[in-house]
Amino acid sequence: MFNSLGRMQPIFQSETAADSESATLLREAAQCTTRGEIGKAEALARQVLARDPRHTGAMEELGRIAHRTGNKRAATDWLRKATATEPNNFQLHNRLAFCLIQLGEREQALRAIMRALEIKPDDPDTIVNKGTFHLQEGGLNEALAAFRQALEINPLHQNARFNMMVALEDVPPWHFPMMNDVPRNAAYDEAIRRIVPGHSVLDIGTGSGLLAMMAARAGARWVATCELVPWIAAKAAEVIAANGLSDRIKVIAKRSTDLQIGSDLQEPAEVLVSEVFGTMVLNEHVIPTIEDARARLLKPSAVVIPNVARARVYLAGGAALESRLFVDRAVGFTLAPFNDFVSPRVWFDAHHLPHDVLSEDVEVFRFDFTRPLARADKRVIDVTVTRPGRCFGVVQWLHLDFVEGVSYENRPISRTTNDGWGHMLYRFSEPMELKAGDRVRLLAQHNGHYMLISNLPD
Repeated sequence: MFNSLGRMQPIFQSETAADSESATLLREAAQCTTRGEIGKAEALARQVLARDPRHTGAMEELGRIAHRTGNKRAATDWLRKATATEPNNFQLHNRLAFCLIQLGEREQALRAIMRALEIKPDDPDTIVNKGTFHLQEGGLNEALAAFRQALEINPLHQNARFNMMVALEDVPPWHFPMMNDVPRNAAYDEAIRRIVPGHSVLDIGTGSGLLAMMAARAGARWVATCELVPWIAAKAAEVIAANGLSDRIKVIAKRSTDLQIGSDLQEPAEVLVSEVFGTMVLNEHVIPTIEDARARLLKPSAVVIPNVARARVYLAGGAALESRLFVDRAVGFTLAPFNDFVSPRVWFDAHHLPHDVLSEDVEVFRFDFTRPLARADKRVIDVTVTRPGRCFGVVQWLHLDFVEGVSYENRPISRTTNDGWGHMLYRFSEPMELKAGDRVRLLAQHNGHYMLISNLPD
């Protein structure tokens, strides 16, 4: 069979071998292929085929040899001939499907997979191939269902386990701490309960569907929620159905900028709910996304939740932080030149990494989503040192204002609740020795998508 690394497993004896001599020749050919003796293997397989031009095992072995040498087209042609001579052999259809997937012949591959499953519906190898097909088509949910089905049949199936691991790596891991971020969820829920009842709602970036369900529960007149990634949108629809809200929430598998009034939304919405904020506030294209929604998809008087996002920072130091950002010496060697490779910004969880706070909190940018926003900006900010120490950069976090009196921020504290955003550390080019009362001049810049903060010389 084929495995997830794109190899065909050796065929030691074909079920259709005409006689023991042909079987012996094919076993030897398979062993030669495994050892890399391709020319000898091909000669042995062709010897069998010369004796019997319809010998399925010889065609199959020639297909394996061609695949081993990278000639996937020839491998596919040999497997097509083999399936023609033995049309009820599900393994041949499955192997043909794998080659067709590699060639990008998607429709033919699916037909071969379905034919193999028609012959033997419970074959785990074919089911895994079906999952691989769906995964390459962007159908993560269908792929996972196939891999899980294969594991129910054979809990030890290696390819099913490895393919499932690869598939799940496509799911951004921050979804889970974000969904379990109690303060974040409470802030969204309070704002939605206060604003949404009786109003139409557009939710951008549905994820699990959580915010859309909050809006429906709060008494929205109607809720439409969009999600760019099709398999996430499908899973959100499943979550919404599990909560009995399918008749009140429309899930649209589109980017918000592709939505149209009349087809996707029955009318402009009265409330926009969004969670398209990255750790750096802007890095999920929040400015163009919300401005497009305000221009095309919302009523002029629409309420935006959250309506303001702020990026806040403080100067930071401490030995644990330094060990992540700079290197000096190790076992008697200087390693300082390697510091050139450290990024000027580093994501980390400042809640759980000990560090020294060396200044007051400072706001570097404020984004009001109820007004037009600059697509780029820069500013110089003076920060006063409140505690002496060795400073390595600034820690930046996110602050959101939802409605009056309701806000959320993930300022670093020792917290036990989950934080889906985490923090960004903007590293200075060199450590700074600071004393209380010193001033550090920062240059804060953004280009509408990313932010950068650095220190300026005196």
